[in-house]
Amino acid sequence: MEQLLEVASQFPTVIYSTLLGIIIIYWLIGMLGLVDLDFAGDIDIDVDSDVDMSVGGLTGLMLTFGFAGIPFSLVISIIILICRLISVYLQFYLLAWLPDGWLFYLAGTVSSILVFILSLPLTAIAVHPLKGLFKSVETTLSNNLVGKEATIATGTVSETFGQARLFNDGAEILLDVRCAPEHILKKVIEFW
Repeated sequence: MEQLLEVASQFPTVIYSTLLGIIIIYWLIGMLGLVDLDFAGDIDIDVDSDVDMSVGGLTGLMLTFGFAGIPFSLVISIIILICRLISVYLQFYLLAWLPDGWLFYLAGTVSSILVFILSLPLTAIAVHPLKGLFKSVETTLSNNLVGKEATIATGTVSETFGQARLFNDGAEILLDVRCAPEHILKKVIEFW
């Protein structure tokens, strides 16, 4: 344990250890309900423009590695966790053999960049099974059901009680319906 703490507190592993500590604090605060954990999925932005735009930066990175549709906080957490794991092993087995000085810090800087680049495809593999868990399902608003035909499901419909079945995009919806007292709605039962 003492050796692990020593490796985790040396450059370049200390960078990822610090980031992992911040991520752990974020998730603990999120579990307490003090911060939104952003599990609603990705953000849709509509931009009206006549200019051809290319996707770049963080959005391009997310799309390139297939992180779209997975919450950003989860992706970043897994990237940092994988970076720290690789960095600890790299520090323990390779960088420990280098003498302290400019060569050590140059190798540490280059290795921290390489560790980050290596962690991206590994994170993509790790989060790929999670993609279906964060799909948001659009609900049908009641305004969209107005004017559609429905079948009475109860014996009668009054001003206080009644239900009807409606088929909307292949799904059967059971609705509570009411009617004015001057109208009478009944279920028609046909015998063959």
